[in-house]
This record gives sequence, C-alpha cells and structure tokens, in this order.
Amino acid sequence: MTTRGTDNLRGYFRETSLPLMTNDALAPKMPPPGHKSHQNHLKVEPHPSRRLEVIYSFLDKSMSGIVSSWIDDHVPDTSLGVEDADPVTGERLTVPHPPIFNIPFHNERRPTDIMRLSHWIDNLPLMTVQRAMHLLYPATRPWAFFLCDDNDNDRKIFQYFMWSLPPSEEAMTQEKLAQIGRKSVVIAFQPPWILSERDIYEFSQCRSFPPFRVPGNAYPTNLESKERLWGKIWDACVLRNTPWFVLTSYNHWVFGAFSQGWTAAFVTPVYTFDAISPSIMEWLMFWVASAMRLKGWRPIPKVGAEPPYNPSELPSTVYDILSATEDPGSALALFAL
Repeated sequence: MTTRGTDNLRGYFRETSLPLMTNDALAPKMPPPGHKSHQNHLKVEPHPSRRLEVIYSFLDKSMSGIVSSWIDDHVPDTSLGVEDADPVTGERLTVPHPPIFNIPFHNERRPTDIMRLSHWIDNLPLMTVQRAMHLLYPATRPWAFFLCDDNDNDRKIFQYFMWSLPPSEEAMTQEKLAQIGRKSVVIAFQPPWILSERDIYEFSQCRSFPPFRVPGNAYPTNLESKERLWGKIWDACVLRNTPWFVLTSYNHWVFGAFSQGWTAAFVTPVYTFDAISPSIMEWLMFWVASAMRLKGWRPIPKVGAEPPYNPSELPSTVYDILSATEDPGSALALFAL
C-alpha cells in the first residue's frame, strides 16, 4: 500500500534518495572515473580583497549524526493531514520512492547544458525541501529557492540558486538586507562533465587558499582549479552576504559555510545523490534550518578574532557590500571539527 509523503515526512526524507540522472547523448563527454574534467575554466583571478585563508573539514560521522538527530527532533513521522501538493502554490513533494510513497516521477529532460541541469536540481530536491519547510514552518512561506543570474562570464559552467526572500521592488535598509542575507543559502551547481567526482573531492579536501601575493614574489599567485572554485563561491557568498553554501553537480554534493569575517570556511565530505540516512534532502533541510536560526539550528563555528569585512570592491566587480550584523556563535558544543 502506497502512502503520501506527508503521512510520514521523516521516513520519506530519511529513506528517499534522488533519482539517477543520465546525461543526454549530446552532452559533453564525461571524464573517465577517478579523473578530473580539466574543463573547469572559471574566470577567477587572484584579488587582494579575497581574504579566505583556511578551510576546515566537518567530520563525517559527527555531522551525519547531527543532521539525523535534527531530523528526528523536528520532522514528524505522523501524518500532517495534507496532500503532498499544494493546490494553490503548486509546491509539492517531487522525489519518488516507489512503492512506499505515492509520488509520481516527473521525467526531466536529460541534461545537455547547465540550464537543463538546473531543472533537475530545482524540480527535485529544492522543490521537495521548499514544500517541507513551508509545511513545518509556516513563517518561512515567503522564502523560496530562486535562480540567481549575475550575468557573468562563467554562467555557462557555474550558476547558483538562493534560498531567500524574493526580490522586492520596495526599498530596504542595508541592515534589513544584511539580515536576509545572513539567513539565506547559496546552492551553487556545475554540470558533472565540468565538476567531476574527482574535482568535487579535491574541492572538499582543499585546506587552504593561497594569499594574493606570496611575500617576496612580484606577481600574484596562480590559482589551481579547486582554488578558482573556492574563489568563485566566496565571491558569490560575499556578494549576497550569505555565509551558508552548497556545491553540487547533482551527482555529488558538499555543504559548507564561511566564518563571520570570511577568512575561514568549513566544508563537509562529498555525498552522492543516492545517499540515505541522512539523504541529500535531509542535509538541505538542516542547512536551511541552520541558516534561518530555526529551533535546533547549529551556528557556524568561530575561528578567533577576525577584523570586520566591509570592502567597497569585490573581485572584478564593484558592489555595495552589506556588513554582517549577527554573531554566528561559538564553536564549542556546536559543529564538530
């Protein structure tokens, strides 16, 4: 007998993995297993305002236990008494798990480029997490996942969604925009033929970011592929004043956050699309809940004294940068490093 996902949301999130995605025959060729793609040519140059220095690893077992415990405490396993789909907004649980849950699979077109890939990410994990967040936390209903378009030179190989409030025509103070940014999440994505399994593992295992110029050198430090990707995500997060981020090719996922002063980052190991207990959707729920300071949330660890970061210029482009207004808290009894 099949049931609705909303009849046991905890069981649905825990046991349901994302469906397999097959690239279109016209998509660029995937690199051999275990090899880098050598196609991740992000146009990211060294810049003195990019102040990332060190990258810490979240321990796999500790983090997985924290996510699972949060799901146990905050996602019910009893019926919510509503349908999987909202007839007014069209939001719904979309990731199928036959024969247990009666959720039809919408067969997305096989990706040939980054835009078709975006539909797999948006219409499956992000739509499902958005529906669940709105059911469990009605105050979050104005929030949603939005595709951002910075219209930069890398948009064919790098784009990102944001969990945030929709763009508003109303004028907001910098303080209000900063508060929204600190509770948002950047979900960056690249096609799997660009961000291969080896590429995302190297990103996750990177432990330092090179200085703009090594003392004694006349020229800026050249960036490797994993460092250009870290620079790209740092730039996007600073632009949006959003320390919480996710990086995915759909096939593989990592979850991370930047310190309050933007000098340090924290990143999980790599998880596959079909991971369960915790599943990718459980990870996303927990990351969004932590960014929004919902009950049971985990602040970003502190890394010691960091000078405030409020530059007037980001790498390559001039923006109005919003200053951070909230203390993310102490690392002592929070995430395990």
